[in-house]
Amino acid sequence: MRTNDGTVHDGRGAANPQTTELTAFTPAAPAPEGFDAGDWKSRVIAGRASGADARPPAWLDASYESLRTQVMHPDYPCFFGTMAEKRGEMFYSYVNGKDIGDLAATMQTFAELVSLPQYRKNNIAVFFEPDEVALPHDAYQALFWQILQHLHDVDPDPQADAQPDPSSEDWEFSFAGVETFVVCACPSFRARHSRNLGPGMVLLFQPRSVFVDTITNKVIGREARNQVRKRLETWDEIGAHPDLGFFGDPGNLEWKQYFLDDANVAAEDRCPFLKRKKMAAQAVVAPATSATNRPAREVGHAQESREAWWHQKPASSPAHSLSPRPTRPAAERRFAPQGERALRKYEDE
Repeated sequence: MRTNDGTVHDGRGAANPQTTELTAFTPAAPAPEGFDAGDWKSRVIAGRASGADARPPAWLDASYESLRTQVMHPDYPCFFGTMAEKRGEMFYSYVNGKDIGDLAATMQTFAELVSLPQYRKNNIAVFFEPDEVALPHDAYQALFWQILQHLHDVDPDPQADAQPDPSSEDWEFSFAGVETFVVCACPSFRARHSRNLGPGMVLLFQPRSVFVDTITNKVIGREARNQVRKRLETWDEIGAHPDLGFFGDPGNLEWKQYFLDDANVAAEDRCPFLKRKKMAAQAVVAPATSATNRPAREVGHAQESREAWWHQKPASSPAHSLSPRPTRPAAERRFAPQGERALRKYEDE
């Protein structure tokens, strides 16, 4: 959990992604000594495996090269991402199709690694297999929030139910006790090039420790956001989003920066992410309430209960696969802004 002074506390646990019941993951092997700053494939994680044992698919090479080409460009706005890639401080993972059966175990492995001093500055990029035809922007948006919802539902951390509500300034996405800033990049971004990193969706998880000074344990580099915005003005074809914020600022809500729209439309006030206790309560009352007499938004959120979530797949799909939900009216899908806070780590280096 995060404290108001920016202190980070890591935790561990386990979950079963199929049943959403807390259980034990396969114990991880000791921290691998084979992570090589010069060999990105040695830093691929898949469930409890890493390196060659993670069996990265053939399509991952092109997706990685696309991300690296952009991130290593001297004008790329997020110099934190540039430095992380350059220094080998990145882990990578992949999702074949929309099958997220191993994602919780992957994030558990990542959480254990970043709890170690030598990896506390590492991020992880999760690559999704590119679709034959890129999805509409709101379909990627729905998929993104379903993934975060699923990870929260199976979070093994006993403190997960005690997290603040996403509408609180103190909330940040957390899994296995590790708070992370999440950035979703996908090919449907046309004007906001900084959020288009290749042919498939990419989720970037940046632990709070990345943005905390090792000596003082305080958030560092508050001026970096101004530098990033200047770089975004050149890199993107659209100005900085009005909802962009900085951790610790009054009124700043982290969720608004995770998935952006491709225009400068302010996000609506309600976060699409639901705390799992609230979801469980909705699952209980939903059968007794006529959907035809409820607002469309309320029905949509109630359907994201732990049980109902798994039934949003085609009948032929694996139980842990995702399929985007039907497109909602534009007024229902304006959850926006940018994760520009991603740029404060190396300001003083």
